[in-house]
Amino acid sequence: MNRKSLEDISLKLVKIVQTRDPDKVRYWVTILERQKDPMVTVNLFILVRRHLQRMDAELDRWFEEIYCENLQPEVRDMWLNFAQLCSLSL
Repeated sequence: MNRKSLEDISLKLVKIVQTRDPDKVRYWVTILERQKDPMVTVNLFILVRRHLQRMDAELDRWFEEIYCENLQPEVRDMWLNFAQLCSLSL
């Protein structure tokens, strides 16, 4: 998927996160996790977080909590570290 498409999708996901509707966000997190290319998921996660960090730090933390709520703490830390490393190339 090209950068422009990822950027467009991430902006749509940010609008969903801004609703602060946990059920809608969980639904889209589930959809993201089902992607055939796991790097699409990582890249979208990174882009959404970048937008949220610029807009509202608390909303970014809320999204992270919803996104990682079903992960074990050590898996959560590994996922967030992996996403941070991948963000260097984005």
